[in-house]
Amino acid sequence: MRQLTRVLRRLALFAALSLALAACGVSEPEPAPTPPAAATAVPTATPAGPAATPTPDLALLLKDGGIGIIQIAYDRLLDEYIDPLEPAPLMAAAWAGLVAEAAALGLDAPAKPSFGGTRADALAAFALAYVPFANGAADPTPLRYAALRGMAQSLRDCHTFFLNPVASDTLVDTRSGKGSVGIGVELAGAPPLVAEVITGGPAARAGVLVGDRITAIDGGDASSLGPAGAYDLINGDERTTVRISLRRAGAAAPVELSIRRERVVPPNVESRVIDAAVGYVRIRHFTDGGVKGDLQKALEAFEAQGVTSWIIDLRGNPGGRLDTAAISLFVRDGVVVRNRGRDGKLEEERATGDLLPVIRPMVLLTNSGTGSVSEIFAAALKEYGVAQTVGTNTNGCVGYTDVRELGDGSSLAVTTHVHLGPVTNRELNGAGVQPDLVIGRSEYDIANLLDPQLDAAVARLQR
Repeated sequence: MRQLTRVLRRLALFAALSLALAACGVSEPEPAPTPPAAATAVPTATPAGPAATPTPDLALLLKDGGIGIIQIAYDRLLDEYIDPLEPAPLMAAAWAGLVAEAAALGLDAPAKPSFGGTRADALAAFALAYVPFANGAADPTPLRYAALRGMAQSLRDCHTFFLNPVASDTLVDTRSGKGSVGIGVELAGAPPLVAEVITGGPAARAGVLVGDRITAIDGGDASSLGPAGAYDLINGDERTTVRISLRRAGAAAPVELSIRRERVVPPNVESRVIDAAVGYVRIRHFTDGGVKGDLQKALEAFEAQGVTSWIIDLRGNPGGRLDTAAISLFVRDGVVVRNRGRDGKLEEERATGDLLPVIRPMVLLTNSGTGSVSEIFAAALKEYGVAQTVGTNTNGCVGYTDVRELGDGSSLAVTTHVHLGPVTNRELNGAGVQPDLVIGRSEYDIANLLDPQLDAAVARLQR
Protein backbone atom coordinates (compact mmCIF):
# COMPACT_ATOMS: atom_id res chain seq x y z
CA MET A 1 0.00 0.00 0.00
CA ARG A 2 2.89 2.38 0.75
CA GLN A 3 4.36 1.63 -2.66
CA LEU A 4 1.04 2.46 -4.35
CA THR A 5 0.82 5.71 -2.36
CA ARG A 6 4.33 6.71 -3.47
CA VAL A 7 3.47 5.96 -7.08
CA LEU A 8 0.26 7.98 -6.91
CA ARG A 9 2.13 10.97 -5.41
CA ARG A 10 4.65 10.81 -8.24
CA LEU A 11 1.84 10.64 -10.78
CA ALA A 12 0.30 13.80 -9.35
CA LEU A 13 3.62 15.57 -9.83
CA PHE A 14 3.95 14.15 -13.34
CA ALA A 15 0.48 15.49 -14.14
CA ALA A 16 1.70 19.01 -13.36
CA LEU A 17 4.72 18.47 -15.59
CA SER A 18 2.40 17.21 -18.31
CA LEU A 19 0.56 20.51 -18.31
CA ALA A 20 3.85 22.38 -18.59
CA LEU A 21 4.91 20.28 -21.55
CA ALA A 22 1.56 20.80 -23.27
CA ALA A 23 1.96 24.55 -22.93
CA CYS A 24 5.37 24.59 -24.61
CA GLY A 25 4.74 21.86 -27.16
CA VAL A 26 5.05 22.67 -30.84
CA SER A 27 2.01 21.81 -32.92
CA GLU A 28 2.98 20.34 -36.29
CA PRO A 29 0.34 18.72 -38.48
CA GLU A 30 1.25 15.91 -41.02
CA PRO A 31 1.65 12.15 -41.75
CA ALA A 32 2.79 10.23 -42.42
CA PRO A 33 4.65 7.07 -42.41
CA THR A 34 4.84 6.10 -41.87
CA PRO A 35 5.39 6.04 -41.33
CA PRO A 36 5.88 6.80 -41.55
CA ALA A 37 7.16 6.07 -42.18
CA ALA A 38 5.93 6.42 -41.59
CA ALA A 39 4.35 9.28 -41.43
CA THR A 40 3.42 11.22 -41.49
CA ALA A 41 2.19 15.27 -41.95
CA VAL A 42 -0.33 18.00 -41.41
CA PRO A 43 -1.18 21.63 -40.62
CA THR A 44 -0.35 23.48 -37.44
CA ALA A 45 -1.12 26.55 -35.44
CA THR A 46 1.71 28.88 -34.50
CA PRO A 47 2.86 27.89 -31.01
CA ALA A 48 3.02 30.35 -28.16
CA GLY A 49 6.49 31.51 -27.16
CA PRO A 50 8.18 29.10 -24.75
CA ALA A 51 9.77 31.72 -22.50
CA ALA A 52 7.00 31.73 -19.91
CA THR A 53 6.87 27.95 -19.46
CA PRO A 54 9.17 25.99 -17.14
CA THR A 55 11.56 23.37 -18.47
CA PRO A 56 10.54 19.91 -17.23
CA ASP A 57 13.06 18.08 -15.05
CA LEU A 58 14.31 15.28 -17.30
CA ALA A 59 15.72 13.30 -14.38
CA LEU A 60 12.32 13.36 -12.72
CA LEU A 61 10.56 12.37 -15.93
CA LEU A 62 12.92 9.43 -16.39
CA LYS A 63 12.58 8.26 -12.79
CA ASP A 64 10.95 4.84 -12.29
CA GLY A 65 11.40 3.80 -15.91
CA GLY A 66 9.95 7.05 -17.23
CA ILE A 67 6.43 6.46 -15.91
CA GLY A 68 5.94 10.25 -16.01
CA ILE A 69 6.57 10.25 -19.77
CA ILE A 70 4.07 7.44 -20.22
CA GLN A 71 1.51 9.47 -18.30
CA ILE A 72 2.07 12.54 -20.47
CA ALA A 73 1.32 10.47 -23.57
CA TYR A 74 -1.66 8.78 -21.90
CA ASP A 75 -3.17 12.12 -20.87
CA ARG A 76 -2.68 13.63 -24.32
CA LEU A 77 -4.48 10.75 -26.00
CA LEU A 78 -7.39 10.89 -23.56
CA ASP A 79 -7.73 14.68 -23.67
CA GLU A 80 -6.90 15.56 -27.30
CA TYR A 81 -7.56 12.64 -29.66
CA ILE A 82 -10.25 13.36 -32.27
CA ASP A 83 -12.63 10.79 -30.76
CA PRO A 84 -13.03 10.28 -26.98
CA LEU A 85 -11.15 7.21 -25.74
CA GLU A 86 -11.57 4.83 -22.81
CA PRO A 87 -8.59 4.64 -20.42
CA ALA A 88 -8.55 0.87 -19.83
CA PRO A 89 -7.96 -0.14 -23.49
CA LEU A 90 -5.13 2.41 -23.74
CA MET A 91 -3.34 0.99 -20.71
CA ALA A 92 -3.97 -2.56 -21.93
CA ALA A 93 -2.37 -1.64 -25.26
CA ALA A 94 0.60 -0.09 -23.46
CA TRP A 95 0.99 -3.28 -21.45
CA ALA A 96 0.75 -5.47 -24.57
CA GLY A 97 3.53 -3.47 -26.21
CA LEU A 98 5.63 -3.76 -23.07
CA VAL A 99 5.16 -7.54 -22.86
CA ALA A 100 6.12 -8.03 -26.53
CA GLU A 101 9.28 -5.97 -26.08
CA ALA A 102 10.17 -7.79 -22.87
CA ALA A 103 9.88 -11.12 -24.69
CA ALA A 104 12.15 -9.85 -27.46
CA LEU A 105 14.70 -8.84 -24.81
CA GLY A 106 14.45 -12.21 -23.06
CA LEU A 107 12.76 -10.75 -19.98
CA ASP A 108 9.80 -12.19 -18.08
CA ALA A 109 7.14 -9.50 -17.69
CA PRO A 110 4.91 -9.45 -14.61
CA ALA A 111 1.31 -10.64 -14.79
CA LYS A 112 -1.06 -8.29 -16.59
CA PRO A 113 -2.77 -5.88 -14.16
CA SER A 114 -6.49 -5.20 -14.12
CA PHE A 115 -7.21 -1.88 -15.80
CA GLY A 116 -10.78 -1.18 -14.67
CA GLY A 117 -12.09 1.94 -12.94
CA THR A 118 -11.28 5.58 -13.65
CA ARG A 119 -8.43 6.91 -15.78
CA ALA A 120 -6.40 7.42 -12.60
CA ASP A 121 -7.13 3.83 -11.51
CA ALA A 122 -6.02 2.40 -14.85
CA LEU A 123 -2.78 4.39 -14.80
CA ALA A 124 -2.05 3.50 -11.18
CA ALA A 125 -2.54 -0.21 -11.92
CA PHE A 126 -0.12 0.04 -14.84
CA ALA A 127 2.43 1.97 -12.77
CA LEU A 128 2.28 -0.43 -9.84
CA ALA A 129 3.33 -3.31 -12.13
CA TYR A 130 5.57 -1.33 -14.50
CA VAL A 131 7.77 0.63 -12.10
CA PRO A 132 9.49 -2.28 -10.28
CA PHE A 133 9.85 -4.18 -13.56
CA ALA A 134 11.41 -1.19 -15.36
CA ASN A 135 13.67 -0.40 -12.41
CA GLY A 136 14.98 -3.95 -12.53
CA ALA A 137 15.89 -3.75 -16.22
CA ALA A 138 19.38 -2.81 -17.34
CA ASP A 139 17.87 -0.17 -19.62
CA PRO A 140 14.15 0.64 -19.30
CA THR A 141 14.12 2.80 -22.44
CA PRO A 142 13.01 0.04 -24.87
CA LEU A 143 10.26 -0.97 -22.45
CA ARG A 144 9.01 2.61 -22.17
CA TYR A 145 9.09 3.11 -25.93
CA ALA A 146 7.21 -0.15 -26.46
CA ALA A 147 4.46 0.95 -24.08
CA LEU A 148 4.17 4.34 -25.79
CA ARG A 149 4.15 2.76 -29.23
CA GLY A 150 1.55 0.23 -28.10
CA MET A 151 -0.90 2.95 -27.06
CA ALA A 152 -0.50 4.89 -30.30
CA GLN A 153 -0.68 1.85 -32.59
CA SER A 154 -3.78 0.51 -30.86
CA LEU A 155 -5.80 3.37 -32.38
CA ARG A 156 -4.92 2.26 -35.94
CA ASP A 157 -4.79 5.89 -37.01
CA CYS A 158 -2.15 7.02 -39.50
CA HIS A 159 -1.94 10.45 -37.88
CA THR A 160 -1.39 9.16 -34.34
CA PHE A 161 2.01 7.59 -33.77
CA PHE A 162 5.02 7.45 -31.48
CA LEU A 163 8.47 8.58 -32.65
CA ASN A 164 11.76 7.68 -31.02
CA PRO A 165 14.29 10.55 -30.87
CA VAL A 166 15.95 9.75 -34.22
CA ALA A 167 12.60 9.43 -36.02
CA SER A 168 11.35 12.59 -34.31
CA ASP A 169 14.35 14.58 -35.52
CA THR A 170 13.93 13.15 -39.02
CA LEU A 171 10.28 14.22 -39.16
CA VAL A 172 11.10 17.76 -38.03
CA ASP A 173 13.97 18.04 -40.52
CA THR A 174 11.88 16.71 -43.41
CA ARG A 175 9.02 19.10 -42.73
CA SER A 176 11.35 22.05 -42.46
CA GLY A 177 12.89 21.20 -45.84
CA LYS A 178 16.22 20.03 -44.42
CA GLY A 179 15.93 16.54 -45.90
CA SER A 180 16.96 13.53 -43.86
CA VAL A 181 20.13 11.76 -42.82
CA GLY A 182 20.52 8.58 -44.84
CA ILE A 183 21.77 7.41 -48.21
CA GLY A 184 19.30 9.16 -50.51
CA VAL A 185 16.89 6.57 -51.87
CA GLU A 186 13.12 6.21 -52.18
CA LEU A 187 11.81 2.71 -51.55
CA ALA A 188 8.76 0.64 -52.43
CA GLY A 189 7.54 -2.92 -51.98
CA ALA A 190 8.97 -5.91 -50.12
CA PRO A 191 11.80 -6.80 -50.32
CA PRO A 192 12.50 -3.05 -50.48
CA LEU A 193 12.75 -1.93 -54.09
CA VAL A 194 14.84 1.14 -54.91
CA ALA A 195 12.30 3.34 -56.68
CA GLU A 196 14.49 6.45 -56.89
CA VAL A 197 18.12 7.33 -56.27
CA ILE A 198 18.62 10.98 -55.31
CA THR A 199 21.13 12.60 -57.66
CA GLY A 200 24.41 13.40 -55.92
CA GLY A 201 23.51 11.51 -52.73
CA PRO A 202 25.57 8.76 -51.06
CA ALA A 203 23.61 5.95 -52.73
CA ALA A 204 24.13 7.46 -56.18
CA ARG A 205 27.86 7.82 -55.58
CA ALA A 206 28.08 4.24 -54.32
CA GLY A 207 26.43 2.89 -57.45
CA VAL A 208 22.92 2.00 -56.21
CA LEU A 209 20.50 1.71 -59.16
CA VAL A 210 16.76 2.07 -59.55
CA GLY A 211 15.32 -1.44 -59.57
CA ASP A 212 17.80 -2.86 -57.05
CA ARG A 213 16.26 -4.97 -54.26
CA ILE A 214 17.65 -4.50 -50.74
CA THR A 215 18.02 -7.99 -49.27
CA ALA A 216 20.07 -7.21 -46.15
CA ILE A 217 20.85 -4.17 -43.98
CA ASP A 218 23.86 -4.35 -41.68
CA GLY A 219 23.78 -8.14 -42.01
CA GLY A 220 20.10 -8.43 -41.04
CA ASP A 221 17.61 -10.03 -43.41
CA ALA A 222 15.52 -7.33 -45.13
CA SER A 223 13.51 -9.63 -47.42
CA SER A 224 10.32 -9.27 -45.36
CA LEU A 225 10.69 -5.56 -44.63
CA GLY A 226 8.44 -2.99 -46.23
CA PRO A 227 9.78 0.43 -47.25
CA ALA A 228 9.06 1.98 -43.85
CA GLY A 229 10.99 -0.67 -41.92
CA ALA A 230 13.91 -0.50 -44.31
CA TYR A 231 13.88 3.30 -44.17
CA ASP A 232 14.20 3.23 -40.38
CA LEU A 233 17.23 0.93 -40.57
CA ILE A 234 18.94 2.77 -43.41
CA ASN A 235 18.56 6.22 -41.89
CA GLY A 236 20.64 7.08 -38.84
CA ASP A 237 23.27 9.41 -37.51
CA GLU A 238 25.35 11.51 -39.83
CA ARG A 239 28.83 10.19 -40.70
CA THR A 240 27.95 6.63 -39.64
CA THR A 241 28.06 3.75 -42.09
CA VAL A 242 25.37 1.30 -43.20
CA ARG A 243 26.05 -1.94 -45.09
CA ILE A 244 23.47 -3.07 -47.62
CA SER A 245 23.18 -6.13 -49.85
CA LEU A 246 21.42 -5.68 -53.17
CA ARG A 247 19.85 -8.11 -55.59
CA ARG A 248 20.32 -6.68 -59.08
CA ALA A 249 18.78 -7.88 -62.30
CA GLY A 250 21.42 -9.60 -64.44
CA ALA A 251 23.96 -9.85 -61.61
CA ALA A 252 25.00 -13.39 -60.67
CA ALA A 253 25.94 -12.47 -57.10
CA PRO A 254 24.60 -9.97 -54.54
CA VAL A 255 26.01 -6.45 -54.73
CA GLU A 256 27.57 -5.54 -51.37
CA LEU A 257 27.98 -1.85 -50.53
CA SER A 258 29.10 0.11 -47.49
CA ILE A 259 27.63 3.63 -47.60
CA ARG A 260 28.35 6.56 -45.32
CA ARG A 261 25.21 8.36 -44.18
CA GLU A 262 24.88 12.08 -44.74
CA ARG A 263 22.16 14.69 -44.95
CA VAL A 264 20.37 14.47 -48.28
CA VAL A 265 18.21 17.39 -49.37
CA PRO A 266 16.51 16.66 -52.70
CA PRO A 267 14.74 19.52 -54.51
CA ASN A 268 11.26 19.79 -53.03
CA VAL A 269 9.67 21.20 -56.18
CA GLU A 270 11.11 19.94 -59.47
CA SER A 271 9.92 20.90 -62.95
CA ARG A 272 10.65 20.11 -66.58
CA VAL A 273 8.94 20.21 -69.96
CA ILE A 274 7.99 16.85 -71.42
CA ASP A 275 6.55 16.00 -74.82
CA ALA A 276 7.07 19.54 -76.10
CA ALA A 277 3.93 21.20 -74.71
CA VAL A 278 3.36 19.52 -71.33
CA GLY A 279 4.85 21.05 -68.19
CA TYR A 280 5.61 18.58 -65.40
CA VAL A 281 6.02 19.57 -61.72
CA ARG A 282 6.74 17.19 -58.86
CA ILE A 283 6.05 18.23 -55.25
CA ARG A 284 7.83 15.95 -52.75
CA HIS A 285 6.50 17.47 -49.51
CA PHE A 286 4.45 20.41 -48.32
CA THR A 287 7.21 21.87 -46.18
CA ASP A 288 6.94 24.38 -43.34
CA GLY A 289 7.94 27.28 -45.58
CA GLY A 290 5.18 26.48 -48.07
CA VAL A 291 5.46 25.44 -51.73
CA LYS A 292 3.36 28.23 -53.22
CA GLY A 293 6.33 30.36 -54.31
CA ASP A 294 8.31 27.56 -55.98
CA LEU A 295 5.19 26.11 -57.60
CA GLN A 296 4.13 29.47 -58.98
CA LYS A 297 7.62 30.12 -60.41
CA ALA A 298 7.64 26.75 -62.14
CA LEU A 299 4.20 27.24 -63.69
CA GLU A 300 4.91 30.80 -64.81
CA ALA A 301 8.21 29.67 -66.36
CA PHE A 302 6.29 27.18 -68.48
CA GLU A 303 4.47 30.08 -70.19
CA ALA A 304 7.73 31.29 -71.72
CA GLN A 305 8.38 27.78 -73.04
CA GLY A 306 5.17 27.36 -74.99
CA VAL A 307 3.61 24.94 -72.55
CA THR A 308 -0.14 24.44 -72.99
CA SER A 309 -0.95 21.95 -70.19
CA TRP A 310 0.35 20.93 -66.77
CA ILE A 311 0.96 17.77 -64.77
CA ILE A 312 1.47 18.07 -61.00
CA ASP A 313 2.90 14.88 -59.52
CA LEU A 314 1.82 14.21 -55.93
CA ARG A 315 2.81 10.54 -55.87
CA GLY A 316 4.66 9.59 -52.73
CA ASN A 317 4.01 13.02 -51.19
CA PRO A 318 3.13 12.28 -47.55
CA GLY A 319 1.88 15.80 -46.83
CA GLY A 320 3.43 18.26 -44.41
CA ARG A 321 2.35 21.77 -43.54
CA LEU A 322 -1.09 22.90 -44.69
CA ASP A 323 -0.59 25.29 -47.62
CA THR A 324 -3.80 27.23 -48.31
CA ALA A 325 -1.79 29.67 -50.43
CA ALA A 326 -0.74 26.91 -52.85
CA ILE A 327 -4.35 25.75 -53.30
CA SER A 328 -5.41 29.38 -53.80
CA LEU A 329 -3.26 29.63 -56.92
CA PHE A 330 -5.97 27.57 -58.64
CA VAL A 331 -9.21 28.52 -56.82
CA ARG A 332 -10.52 32.06 -57.19
CA ASP A 333 -12.90 32.08 -54.24
CA GLY A 334 -14.61 29.82 -51.73
CA VAL A 335 -13.69 27.34 -49.02
CA VAL A 336 -10.51 25.43 -49.86
CA VAL A 337 -9.95 23.67 -46.51
CA ARG A 338 -12.60 22.27 -44.18
CA ASN A 339 -11.98 20.19 -41.06
CA ARG A 340 -13.81 18.75 -38.06
CA GLY A 341 -12.49 18.84 -34.50
CA ARG A 342 -13.09 16.72 -31.42
CA ASP A 343 -16.10 18.83 -30.50
CA GLY A 344 -17.73 18.19 -33.90
CA LYS A 345 -17.49 21.80 -35.03
CA LEU A 346 -16.43 22.54 -38.61
CA GLU A 347 -13.59 24.95 -39.29
CA GLU A 348 -12.97 26.49 -42.72
CA GLU A 349 -10.28 28.38 -44.62
CA ARG A 350 -11.07 30.31 -47.78
CA ALA A 351 -9.00 31.03 -50.86
CA THR A 352 -6.58 33.90 -50.44
CA GLY A 353 -7.46 35.52 -53.78
CA ASP A 354 -3.92 35.11 -55.15
CA LEU A 355 -5.02 33.35 -58.35
CA LEU A 356 -2.63 32.54 -61.18
CA PRO A 357 -3.14 34.79 -64.24
CA VAL A 358 -3.38 31.71 -66.48
CA ILE A 359 -4.53 28.20 -65.53
CA ARG A 360 -3.85 25.52 -68.12
CA PRO A 361 -5.58 22.14 -68.49
CA MET A 362 -4.14 20.09 -65.66
CA VAL A 363 -3.75 16.52 -64.39
CA LEU A 364 -2.72 15.51 -60.88
CA LEU A 365 -0.85 12.22 -60.44
CA THR A 366 -1.73 10.35 -57.25
CA ASN A 367 -1.05 7.00 -55.61
CA SER A 368 -1.34 5.31 -52.23
CA GLY A 369 1.64 7.36 -51.03
CA THR A 370 -0.25 10.61 -51.62
CA GLY A 371 -1.26 11.51 -48.08
CA SER A 372 -2.54 14.20 -45.76
CA VAL A 373 -1.94 17.72 -47.07
CA SER A 374 -1.30 16.44 -50.59
CA GLU A 375 -4.76 14.83 -50.44
CA ILE A 376 -6.27 18.12 -49.27
CA PHE A 377 -4.59 19.83 -52.24
CA ALA A 378 -5.85 17.16 -54.68
CA ALA A 379 -9.39 17.17 -53.27
CA ALA A 380 -9.69 20.95 -53.60
CA LEU A 381 -8.47 21.08 -57.19
CA LYS A 382 -10.61 18.11 -58.20
CA GLU A 383 -13.80 19.26 -56.45
CA TYR A 384 -13.53 22.75 -57.95
CA GLY A 385 -13.08 21.23 -61.43
CA VAL A 386 -9.62 22.71 -61.89
CA ALA A 387 -7.79 19.42 -62.44
CA GLN A 388 -8.38 15.80 -63.34
CA THR A 389 -6.67 13.05 -61.38
CA VAL A 390 -4.81 10.03 -62.76
CA GLY A 391 -3.24 7.13 -60.87
CA THR A 392 -4.54 5.22 -57.87
CA ASN A 393 -6.56 6.14 -54.79
CA THR A 394 -4.77 8.39 -52.33
CA ASN A 395 -3.82 7.18 -48.87
CA GLY A 396 -6.94 8.31 -47.02
CA CYS A 397 -4.84 9.66 -44.16
CA VAL A 398 -6.25 13.17 -43.99
CA GLY A 399 -6.10 15.04 -40.70
CA TYR A 400 -4.20 17.33 -38.40
CA THR A 401 -1.59 15.69 -36.25
CA ASP A 402 -0.24 17.62 -33.29
CA VAL A 403 3.35 16.46 -32.71
CA ARG A 404 4.94 17.27 -29.34
CA GLU A 405 8.06 16.08 -27.58
CA LEU A 406 7.54 13.96 -24.49
CA GLY A 407 10.55 15.29 -22.61
CA ASP A 408 13.20 12.69 -23.50
CA GLY A 409 13.65 13.47 -27.20
CA SER A 410 10.86 11.18 -28.32
CA SER A 411 7.54 12.56 -29.58
CA LEU A 412 3.88 11.65 -29.77
CA ALA A 413 1.70 12.67 -32.68
CA VAL A 414 -2.02 12.90 -31.91
CA THR A 415 -4.85 13.33 -34.42
CA THR A 416 -6.85 16.38 -33.36
CA HIS A 417 -8.88 17.13 -36.55
CA VAL A 418 -9.97 15.32 -39.72
CA HIS A 419 -10.60 16.90 -43.12
CA LEU A 420 -13.62 17.06 -45.39
CA GLY A 421 -13.89 17.88 -49.07
CA PRO A 422 -14.24 21.67 -49.46
CA VAL A 423 -17.13 21.37 -51.95
CA THR A 424 -18.64 17.94 -51.29
CA ASN A 425 -18.27 18.09 -47.49
CA ARG A 426 -17.31 14.39 -47.73
CA GLU A 427 -14.94 13.14 -45.04
CA LEU A 428 -11.59 12.37 -46.66
CA ASN A 429 -10.02 10.49 -43.76
CA GLY A 430 -10.28 6.76 -44.48
CA ALA A 431 -11.55 7.41 -48.02
CA GLY A 432 -8.99 9.55 -49.82
CA VAL A 433 -9.35 10.96 -53.33
CA GLN A 434 -10.50 8.63 -56.10
CA PRO A 435 -8.79 9.28 -59.47
CA ASP A 436 -10.80 10.14 -62.58
CA LEU A 437 -8.65 7.60 -64.42
CA VAL A 438 -7.47 4.63 -62.36
CA ILE A 439 -4.18 3.21 -63.55
CA GLY A 440 -1.44 1.53 -61.52
CA ARG A 441 2.32 1.42 -61.63
CA SER A 442 3.80 -1.95 -60.73
CA GLU A 443 7.15 -2.81 -59.20
CA TYR A 444 8.09 -4.21 -62.61
CA ASP A 445 7.35 -0.80 -64.14
CA ILE A 446 9.50 0.95 -61.52
CA ALA A 447 12.40 -1.47 -61.94
CA ASN A 448 12.31 -1.04 -65.71
CA LEU A 449 11.91 2.75 -65.65
CA LEU A 450 8.35 2.59 -67.01
CA ASP A 451 5.68 5.05 -65.89
CA PRO A 452 2.23 4.19 -67.30
CA GLN A 453 0.58 6.74 -65.00
CA LEU A 454 2.63 9.61 -66.39
CA ASP A 455 2.11 8.31 -69.94
CA ALA A 456 -1.65 8.21 -69.38
CA ALA A 457 -1.65 11.77 -68.01
CA VAL A 458 0.22 13.05 -71.08
CA ALA A 459 -2.13 11.21 -73.41
CA ARG A 460 -5.17 12.60 -71.58
CA LEU A 461 -3.89 16.16 -71.93
CA GLN A 462 -3.01 15.68 -75.59
CA ARG A 463 -6.59 14.60 -76.27
